[in-house]
Amino acid sequence: MSPRPLAIVSADPEVVSACRQAAGLVPEAVGEVRVLDSPAALEAARDGLEGLVVLDPALFQERCVHEWTLDFLRQGRALVFLLTAGRTDDADGLARFVGAQGALPRPPEPQRLAELLAHPFGAGRRPAPELPERDEARLGERLGEALEGKEPPDSRDRFLRSITDPETGLYTAEFWEHRLDEEFKRSHRFRYPLGLVAFAFDGEADLGTLLDIAGVILLDTRDVDIVARFDARTFVALLPHTGPAGVSMFAERVRRGLEERALTDLVGEPLDWTVATALCPDPELRSSREFLRRVVPDCNLLT
Repeated sequence: MSPRPLAIVSADPEVVSACRQAAGLVPEAVGEVRVLDSPAALEAARDGLEGLVVLDPALFQERCVHEWTLDFLRQGRALVFLLTAGRTDDADGLARFVGAQGALPRPPEPQRLAELLAHPFGAGRRPAPELPERDEARLGERLGEALEGKEPPDSRDRFLRSITDPETGLYTAEFWEHRLDEEFKRSHRFRYPLGLVAFAFDGEADLGTLLDIAGVILLDTRDVDIVARFDARTFVALLPHTGPAGVSMFAERVRRGLEERALTDLVGEPLDWTVATALCPDPELRSSREFLRRVVPDCNLLT
């Protein structure tokens, strides 16, 4: 993954220093560092902001930092981290709700911030180890147990690893298919919109390119969206409560983002992308299998 620019939006020397220290800890992940120390400087640079952004709420006097972030992320493409002088547990949920990666204490702890800046998705997840054997028949039951806290921590960790693709950190095709079936049935029962988008390329790609692809897709997803690496060349996104306009906008933004990255295959040829979308409820669709075939015609579902 290429180094990404970092914008530090703060007039506090302590905050700026901590962010610079974090950037210095991961030079392979963070490139140019610039400081925007006034609302005027931020607005002047806004259209060009990309990569990584750390926002200090103290700089936002007339406008709420969450309002600004929500508005910015509707148009811009960046991983945004919000600082808070309060409880990070309380602030984190609101930060994620407006599309930021989360909340960090003000000033941030350099080592923790460095870990987040270095991760392709900003989420700080470590690559999953080799997948253990799993009982697909109990997938839904085990998910419920994990979410309700009925399993010991080590069991929950093993389960989470079992539903995560070790190369990209996205969901596995098996788990994603399980969620597809759930959301498809819910959509038809309650008549709420459900979108499905597939991004496929020709050729073969290395791990760095796969991470770049996953990162571009996740930049435009919400917490409720479900993204997976379906096979070696196909990525799929399930978008609950998303109608035609939202699905089309998501697909176009991701397609544009992928093309802007100028990604190449193992022999150096540009990746040629195919993007397909589908929507339900649709009276012509009788199963989630048929729904998926709208975007991946030659899919071989795993159930």
